[in-house]
Amino acid sequence: MSDTGVFWIRDDFRINNNPALSFATQNHNSVIALFIYNNKNFDNKTEAQKWWVSKSLEVFKKDLSKYNINLQIINGDELEIFSKIKKKDNLTIYWNKVYEPDVIAKGKKIRDVFIKNEINFKYFKGNILNEFQEVTKNDGTPFKVFTPFWRTAEQKYLSLAPSKNYIVKKRSKEKAFFNHNYP
Repeated sequence: MSDTGVFWIRDDFRINNNPALSFATQNHNSVIALFIYNNKNFDNKTEAQKWWVSKSLEVFKKDLSKYNINLQIINGDELEIFSKIKKKDNLTIYWNKVYEPDVIAKGKKIRDVFIKNEINFKYFKGNILNEFQEVTKNDGTPFKVFTPFWRTAEQKYLSLAPSKNYIVKKRSKEKAFFNHNYP
């Protein structure tokens, strides 16, 4: 496993109960939090939404610094930025999934780039209770009616013990990577 973990932030500005961030801090000496500001993702956003993201990043940066985690913000396209990472950089990338169709499609392209460039990566369940494929009928097929789906999903979620693994560990020092190698 690499010495440095990169936690790719997408829309998840939380320290507690953040599976990707906690996994990175528990498995790497140094962790970098990376937010990629892609103008295309903000074309249809209002000024208030953009303001909220900027203020959330300010607060998140302050919270991360308590754990000696450096927040780096890069302007550009995610696919282009991640394509520049090579095996010799010795990084492992972590992120929480986002379940929007366009984001899923881009995530698959990024995953393919990581596989091609031999970059270690791992993604985690995002802001959902259960993955859709985890909630099925007794015969393993998907539900077609909402009420039985919801009852099963609720029981599945409630039967799981809360994870104590989502604890962010303080790192020994902050580390930067993207500022000097990337635009």
